[in-house]
Amino acid sequence: IGGTLIPADLQISRIIPMVLNDAGVIGYSLNGKSFPATQPYVVTAGDWIVVDYYNEGLQVHPMHMHQFPQLVFAKDGFPLDHPYFADTINVAPGERYSVLVRPDEPGAWVWHCHILNHVERDDGMFGMVTAVIVEAA
Repeated sequence: IGGTLIPADLQISRIIPMVLNDAGVIGYSLNGKSFPATQPYVVTAGDWIVVDYYNEGLQVHPMHMHQFPQLVFAKDGFPLDHPYFADTINVAPGERYSVLVRPDEPGAWVWHCHILNHVERDDGMFGMVTAVIVEAA
């Protein structure tokens, strides 16, 4: 994939909408939940997944998935002429990014906003944190 367009016949096993928010009663949240209420995403090693990040909040959220690079292929619903790999996707208010990920190493991997006070406070983790659990094929 690096340097070439995504093959049209690529088999996508799952599409994950990831709504980012930082306002309202819940505060920092992923899909309306704040850690520890966020549910982990269970995938099979080697499967291709698409993540659609939507920032409905008022702050920037740099989203980071441990272990697996994210191929950014669309912004605000429009395909990019030059998809690129990113370790962290900086999603500004009102923006939408679509990324392709292939988790290929079994284990439990943290997926979170990369701004410390959006994910941690004095009593531990909270907010914009979830996990990807990769099961062996």
